Amino acid sequence: MTLPSTTDVGRAVATYFDAWRARDFDTLRGVLDDDVTFVGPLGRADNADECLAGLRGLREILTDIAVERTFVDGDDVLTWFTLHTTVAGEVGPVVNWCHVENGKITRIRVTFDPRPLIDAGS
Repeated sequence: MTLPSTTDVGRAVATYFDAWRARDFDTLRGVLDDDVTFVGPLGRADNADECLAGLRGLREILTDIAVERTFVDGDDVLTWFTLHTTVAGEVGPVVNWCHVENGKITRIRVTFDPRPLIDAGS
């Protein structure tokens, strides 16, 4: 069995963030496994189409996604970043934990304080 290199794992997650930032949802979909799961403070998704819909919706209020640090550990990647929004200014720090298998993201866990976004929507 050949293990993926940390470069391949990191590249999948870098592509995820670059494509999300660029609103390139075809490329973004290409790095998501069909059965990807997403869990975060604003919702959950149980497949790639649901995950992509959530990312697309959030992208509508973003002016930037500023990645500050990325840490690769085997098949897992932690990304520390700030969301720049049109409704709540800067939101962060945000931590995204992706698990990658065979070049595809299979699991995404996100944590951040969602109150600025929730308050902006009220």
